[in-house]
Amino acid sequence: MEIKNIKIIDILQDGRAVAKTESKTAFIEGAIYGEVCNIKVNNEKKNFFEAEKTKTLEKSPYLRKPPCPYYYECGGCSIMDINYKSQIKLKKNLIKNALLKSAKIKIDDLEILEGKEFGYRNKIRLQINKNGKLAYNKKYSNDLVEIKDCLLAKDLIRKNLEKIEEITKDITKKYPNSLEEITIRANEKEILLNIKIKDEKIIPYIKNQYKNSTYNINLINKKETINISGKNYLVYNLLGKKFKITMNDFYQVNDYMTEKLYKTAKDFLGENQKVLDLFCGSATSSIAINDDHVVGIEINKNAIKDAKANAKENDLKDYKFIAKNANYIDDKFIKKEKIDAIVLDPPRRGLDKEIIKTIAKTKIKKIVYISCNPQTLARDIKRFQEKGYKLEKIKGCDMFSETMHVEMVALIARD
Repeated sequence: MEIKNIKIIDILQDGRAVAKTESKTAFIEGAIYGEVCNIKVNNEKKNFFEAEKTKTLEKSPYLRKPPCPYYYECGGCSIMDINYKSQIKLKKNLIKNALLKSAKIKIDDLEILEGKEFGYRNKIRLQINKNGKLAYNKKYSNDLVEIKDCLLAKDLIRKNLEKIEEITKDITKKYPNSLEEITIRANEKEILLNIKIKDEKIIPYIKNQYKNSTYNINLINKKETINISGKNYLVYNLLGKKFKITMNDFYQVNDYMTEKLYKTAKDFLGENQKVLDLFCGSATSSIAINDDHVVGIEINKNAIKDAKANAKENDLKDYKFIAKNANYIDDKFIKKEKIDAIVLDPPRRGLDKEIIKTIAKTKIKKIVYISCNPQTLARDIKRFQEKGYKLEKIKGCDMFSETMHVEMVALIARD
């Protein structure tokens, strides 16, 4: 079925366009925010259509030529074809709509902290194809598109992509189909390569060939992680503090905007607080936000080890990091540790219902919630509302320009 003369009014987080037809909402692949087009319906659901654009009738007033030559194939970016101010507007809509739908909170004016459009990512993850070349997944597909550059990556990564590909091509030539993917991290001076391998037979060759590499290199297989050259971590500077980040540690991908995000969280939190950091990882957020007086909970034992090292590196005097599930906390724990406030930065799926119940039972008065998913944040705010809390403040942070992802920090409080 074809529907004609459809106006694109919004963009979903996955990059699909949104339009209203006479009967249902349509989610459309390949359409641009602001344009008028014809669409072909591929799948009809009870409340919406899934469709694809067949013809543009009126170009979007927000349209621009994407500066990346891979944009129309690569799945890494979803809104590079519209101007930056419109990107910010879409992200505001994303957050406001999620809050209205889930938590029945209407926000008229929402601030989003703006950042650099390009050259901001300190980490990229690339696939390695059968020829050893670096690639991203194509849009809505597991097929690969070879790339020679990524405009979102920091300059140090971009300058080294060709040399890094020489390594993956060399290994693949010697051992075909032996590499799966590579994660490239960079601070201001160094690069860390985490290479996921399929075949253990290649390890002796890589050890011999690259033990003196100028890169820090780790190999990852099903059994273990093997350090080949340099260190198995990088050190990042953030708000005057130093953080050791190893291979699996969570660390925000945008250095510049992370400082803005954590400064906002610090402002929301206030002074003279003892903080409980659930999902603390290597404690970058809580140490950056609160300076000292931190208790951290994290299920990953290696991350807890790094959190303790980061606390020592930054001369914290009052800290405790515990390798437990977030459900470990209860009212007795809060009272024993004399906790004043909670800092949360959970995975994209948000918080488990039981964790929200547990937090509410402690009657903690102040929660600073950092999230990269408007839908799960709004859902969790609703659940906190049901327990007597309310949303006091919220601010967006454009951590991921050229995509529909957005970071947020919210202050959730009770009397």
